[in-house]
Amino acid sequence: MPGATDWPQAERLTTERLTLEPLRPAHADEMAAVLDDQGLHAYTGGHPATLDELRAAYERRAAGRSPDGGARWCNWVIRRRDSKEAAGIVQATITADDGGAVADVAWVVGPPHQRCGYAREAAAAMVAWLRDHGVDTVVALVHPDNAASAAVAGALGLSPTATIVDGEVRWVG
Repeated sequence: MPGATDWPQAERLTTERLTLEPLRPAHADEMAAVLDDQGLHAYTGGHPATLDELRAAYERRAAGRSPDGGARWCNWVIRRRDSKEAAGIVQATITADDGGAVADVAWVVGPPHQRCGYAREAAAAMVAWLRDHGVDTVVALVHPDNAASAAVAGALGLSPTATIVDGEVRWVG
């Protein structure tokens, strides 16, 4: 198992309907429109990032690791293969502990692309890639009222625990 500092960089992944492109700062321009919906923050709070905020965030994330080197960041833009449109993002923060490699995962799909199974398909491809690269444990935080994300977590083989983090249920698999 690689440590967080020598973990592989995100690679291009392909599914039946999607391409997952490793996140680059240049994606911010396109993703700002995809993620510019207050409804995406219904369960997490906050507001849609401005273009400048998104550019700064993508610049940090594209580095591929936390500033202290203790975590590897793997982020992908979800792109539909049929229309080439960006549909959302999946991400994993990988750390190592005594039990092995742990990936905290998340997904966001823009409203025009929701209810199509894209979150599940993209997250499944990401988790398969993580497992192929030695991740032992996958974790997701899901708001208890977010049935769509709970369904994605369940489809990934994760199970809810009794642990609540910032109002969200910790799912583990």
